[in-house]
Amino acid sequence: MISPTKVLLVQAAARQRDLDHSHPLGIMSLASFLKQHQGYEVRLADMQLNKGAVEPILATARDFRPEVIGISAMTVDFPCAVDVARRLKMIFSTTPIVVGGAHTTHRPEVIAEASAIDYGFAGESETGFVALLEALADNKKLNEVPNLIYRRDGGLQCNSPAAFITDLDSLPFPAYDLIDVEAYNKLSPPGFIYRHRRYASLMTSRGCPFGCAYCHNVHGRVYRYRSAENIVQEMEELIAAYRVGEFVILDDLFNLLPDRVLRLAELILEKKWRIALNLPTGLRADLMTEEGLRLLHRAGMYRCLFAIDTTSKRIQAMTNRKIDVDKALRMIRLANDLGIMVHGTFIIGFPTETEEEARGTIATALQAGLHTAAFHRAIPFHGTALYRLAQEAGANLSATEGDFDFNKDSAAVNASMMTNDALIRLRRNAYRRFYLSFRRMRSLLAVLPNKHRLLPRLFLLWVRKALTG
Repeated sequence: MISPTKVLLVQAAARQRDLDHSHPLGIMSLASFLKQHQGYEVRLADMQLNKGAVEPILATARDFRPEVIGISAMTVDFPCAVDVARRLKMIFSTTPIVVGGAHTTHRPEVIAEASAIDYGFAGESETGFVALLEALADNKKLNEVPNLIYRRDGGLQCNSPAAFITDLDSLPFPAYDLIDVEAYNKLSPPGFIYRHRRYASLMTSRGCPFGCAYCHNVHGRVYRYRSAENIVQEMEELIAAYRVGEFVILDDLFNLLPDRVLRLAELILEKKWRIALNLPTGLRADLMTEEGLRLLHRAGMYRCLFAIDTTSKRIQAMTNRKIDVDKALRMIRLANDLGIMVHGTFIIGFPTETEEEARGTIATALQAGLHTAAFHRAIPFHGTALYRLAQEAGANLSATEGDFDFNKDSAAVNASMMTNDALIRLRRNAYRRFYLSFRRMRSLLAVLPNKHRLLPRLFLLWVRKALTG
């Protein structure tokens, strides 16, 4: 094989109802890393921009003529990734196709089952992907490539893991120059809500020390983070290059270190930027401090998400969900008082969960002072402790093969003590009770930006959730 210098990176995305969008930071970061090392020529293609259509991806590939193709896919998008790989292999029969993400990390056997996929990666892929390109170029042994999954001697070989990257400040910023920034500004951003159309997504940390049973844990339990100075430098470059007015932070856990949160907010205030901050994930309520919340608000945070998940002590212990619900509720009330739009997420249908326990979680959601909320179904993804708990509870886990969407009222997985019909009714009724509240609607209207654009769509979404899940 000739030395691969041209790499096409594809973000797989199934066409899903109500799916919000985000910049494909994973492949954008990998692209920057590849360009930094050996100067590989990289092109990006994102199926989110085409509502899951494959043809634009094929057209990009025909034009670029890549020598290696990488595909990134969340679990819910993995069937789409397999289809894209199959279609690409029909055109580029000898081009290696590599797939990475949470699904290959925890189900490496899917590589053996998908003939169009040549290699997979588990966990972080930056150093491993470069090592694979070097191995393909120099005919080095594949067993020396960390995190690599590949077929060998009629079976499947999973190589030793690479050490996690600890110095995140040493990484180049995601390759915004390789995407159509304007195209993303026209799509629904993460969490639907936006103050400014011109936005950028940021990832400021990796890893999480908490061991919640339903987490994929792709980035490990060791928390690694970028410095506040490094984050602000990236923000400054994005503002200058793309006139960004809003930053969406997409960490798994943003606020583990309170001093880092304060420093970031202080630096933003020193810049005197008139920007908006949106945290639709990663802000842990019981780790939040009053000082941190107030300072983030002053720095521009107008919306945040707090994940409570469950208020049942038994379910918390079973799923290792260590959260101080009382403190979380205090932070929700404080955010509400500050005028921050607060979204809460809750999960029902855990293995062995009773209707009484689920109703307790819903009751907390109704009383918490939230502006918006989502009630998800517990879906035991492969590779998680929740999968084992569901197995022990007697759930039919084979049904999850084609249904990974925790937003659905699907009968695919139900390991709770409720019937599926009862679980569906409970979830739909939770949406009705939550949103059919005059006080809540009045509170929401007071903080919702772009009301004339967002309210009609949100209303239709809530009605659909209340009626069909």
